[in-house]
Amino acid sequence: MKNIICLLAFFVSLSVFSQKAIEITNIKSGKIKVYEENQRIKIRTLDGKKHVGNLHFSEEGEVLVNNFPIKADNILSIKSQPKVLGTIKTVVLIAGLAIVGSSIIVATSGGEAAFMLFTVGSGVTITAGIIEALNTNNSNRKWTFKIIDK
Repeated sequence: MKNIICLLAFFVSLSVFSQKAIEITNIKSGKIKVYEENQRIKIRTLDGKKHVGNLHFSEEGEVLVNNFPIKADNILSIKSQPKVLGTIKTVVLIAGLAIVGSSIIVATSGGEAAFMLFTVGSGVTITAGIIEALNTNNSNRKWTFKIIDK
């Protein structure tokens, strides 16, 4: 009887402490990536909607991002979206656009530094796009998505 109770307690604790995750597998290479619960992600669905937030799972086996349920077969792409990287990207983009805007103001007043300001501002703005590209997008054309228990 004692063994049955211990076995039952083991299975209950296993189900309570099990954590779900999304496992994505590359179709060509077989490389596996795992996105765990409470990780900040960006998901695009097949209908074109974008959802950014912490990853959670529902009892029905759906992915929850900001309490919005998404089925695994409805995911177009998924990628990690850390807050720090998003904040840095936004600050760099706004700074670049501000420099480009100031080049326009300098150009209207006849200043000769307008071209230099424009090229620097363009470079800074392009850097924001490069920062976004550092974090790869995993689309359903190259990856398969599966919800697993960890």
